[in-house]
Amino acid sequence: MSDQEQAQRMIYESVKSRLTMSFEQFSQVLNEWEITPLKHKQQVIGGVMRKENELHIGYGEKPRATIRKHLKETIGLVLQQYGYAVTVVNAANVQGLKFCKRLGFVVTRKENDNLYLQCDRCNYV
Repeated sequence: MSDQEQAQRMIYESVKSRLTMSFEQFSQVLNEWEITPLKHKQQVIGGVMRKENELHIGYGEKPRATIRKHLKETIGLVLQQYGYAVTVVNAANVQGLKFCKRLGFVVTRKENDNLYLQCDRCNYV
């Protein structure tokens, strides 16, 4: 399995409890998304899904080391390119929302059960 495939699988595993689709269906939906593997000590530990300035990060397990390098390579690039990054978090995903807020994302609107967030400046980049 390639690094990109491993990253995609980890992203899926991190959200599958909130989805109603199989990994195969999830993979098809991601055709238009860029998947960037996140590595620590040569091992894939997660991935970032990116479509223009929209980002979603998923880890296979909680990182044991700093993730600043990952943030710089992903969020930093989007901020440089677009001026801001966006993401969507389900309102029930308290841990995901805390993570995004810690990074510098702020809620811009709520629609159904989803919170839409924007980041103009990442706290760690």
